[in-house]
Amino acid sequence: MFSTLLLTSIVVFMILCFVFYCAIFRTQDAQFALFNLFRHKRRSLSTIIAIILGGVSIFLYGGFIDYSFWILKEQTVRTNIGHIQLYDKSYFETSNKSKSIIENYSTLKSDLLNDSELSQDISTISGQLEFTGIVSQYESETSSYFAALGVEPLASLKLGSFDKLISGSDLSRIKHNEVTLGSGLAKTLNANYSDWLDVLVVNTQGGQGALSLGVRGIFESGIKDYDDVAIKMPLQTAQRIMDTDGVSKVVILLNDGVDLDIFRAKLDKFIADKQLPLMVKSWKELSIFYQQVEGLLSGIYFFIKAIVALIVIFMISNSMTMNIVERTREITTLRAIGLRPRHITKLFLLEGIFIGAIGAIGSLAIGFAIAGVINLNGIAMPPSPGQTQGYTAFIKTDSFDLIWITFVLPILTSSLASIIPAVRASKLNIADAFKFV
Repeated sequence: MFSTLLLTSIVVFMILCFVFYCAIFRTQDAQFALFNLFRHKRRSLSTIIAIILGGVSIFLYGGFIDYSFWILKEQTVRTNIGHIQLYDKSYFETSNKSKSIIENYSTLKSDLLNDSELSQDISTISGQLEFTGIVSQYESETSSYFAALGVEPLASLKLGSFDKLISGSDLSRIKHNEVTLGSGLAKTLNANYSDWLDVLVVNTQGGQGALSLGVRGIFESGIKDYDDVAIKMPLQTAQRIMDTDGVSKVVILLNDGVDLDIFRAKLDKFIADKQLPLMVKSWKELSIFYQQVEGLLSGIYFFIKAIVALIVIFMISNSMTMNIVERTREITTLRAIGLRPRHITKLFLLEGIFIGAIGAIGSLAIGFAIAGVINLNGIAMPPSPGQTQGYTAFIKTDSFDLIWITFVLPILTSSLASIIPAVRASKLNIADAFKFV
């Protein structure tokens, strides 16, 4: 992406340098090319409208895609995944996750927060303990498999902020014998607020752990498979039932604007310096679904940009080719009074660039206006695959890349489309002028 942006920037810079050179040192040429657009108003207007339609389509769909990526990222990061996760090195090599525990979590957390280079970028840090077992609600005579997550209650307000509480309240920092259930699991157990559940697990030592816990709340993450088995409980309670003082992973949520790659490099250095048996994973590595959606939508967006670019190229090329036919007498007259073929080529290139620039400015202006109207109410979207909740989408207009591509694409395509007609115009034979007298 960066290399593409750099290449287009270089090409556009060269085009702008060419325009500025003509405007300063060849003022008459620039004026002549600009005024020629107004001599054939209908053709110029139709071409500019086609460019604007394409540019607005790219801007609106690109803004929609950017928002889709952003909301999917936030949903992923804030469902107890965070931006960065630390694991024991053996975590992904064994199916028994209770044997891959990060010991001395409190000491590790303190060291991370006391490191000046890391702490300034960290918004929230939380240990989490994962385990599974059987949960029973004896009053309704129901039992079910569950997947539990022991979390720090205060940190979970940020890390689980996309979990929607539909009954009761969030985990308490004081009452450690209360849990929250996923909506699907609560329905399976026929459990409601203030009911008591019995939990049975195999702890990290290989023995059995059992505990009676009260239902403090019922939540819905929007991911059905997760809600059907999920239990969240205070980390202290999870450690007690699993007979450990460690955690399965350490989750880090970064401050807004922090570069993830730079922070990860500093964290890797921290782990290497202290020789810790830990490995680092980013949220994107852990979210296969996000990667699949990003690849799909990016491919569609590229296809749309390619189609729009081809349409613009053919429109401008056709318009300028017709322009040459109608202006053959003018072109050959200019040649007859001493203008070189290179000079004629330059005039037609300037016309194409001016058409593209007008179309680019119009695309941005109209695109921002339409996006503003759409964003007043948003776009109601159905649930994503695997989710149960729809969402309201908006057009994201604060992306530099989106603004840049909307501005650059019309200029690049119009410049490209002008090359062949411009060269063809410069090669017209002076004697052809007599055919149009």
